[in-house]
Amino acid sequence: MADRSDRETYELRGDPTAVETALTELGPLVWASFIGADRALVRCEAESSPEVSDVLEHYPDISAHVRTSAYAAIGLIGPRASDLLNEVDLTPSGLIVREGRDAFEILLPADHGAELWNFLVESGEPFDLACVGHDALDRLAASRRIASD
Repeated sequence: MADRSDRETYELRGDPTAVETALTELGPLVWASFIGADRALVRCEAESSPEVSDVLEHYPDISAHVRTSAYAAIGLIGPRASDLLNEVDLTPSGLIVREGRDAFEILLPADHGAELWNFLVESGEPFDLACVGHDALDRLAASRRIASD
């Protein structure tokens, strides 16, 4: 588990078809989760943010706003991450964004971040949850990509 506040969060609102088309164009630059038919939260690495913004500017039917500071982002990665997420109740405020196989981010209002962190530390004990820095998660993710190639 790691704090993933190093990434950017965008909130997209607008025509559902335009939102889907934009997300398709953004492809592997982003991770996204719909939170309504016409609304999605999009996450990207900080260095990809200018490119993401450029793409989103070409969609007049979408309003896109950076909402990074409005959300706490907690990353969970590993073979038991899904099991842990199936055991905890994140409603009503937690949103899970799937990054890839066994890799998730939990987004929730920033003022609830510390509370969720403590809850996950306690709930994750039976799953051997470890708190690590985001560099460790990035290296783990990169090594998993290399191993799967």
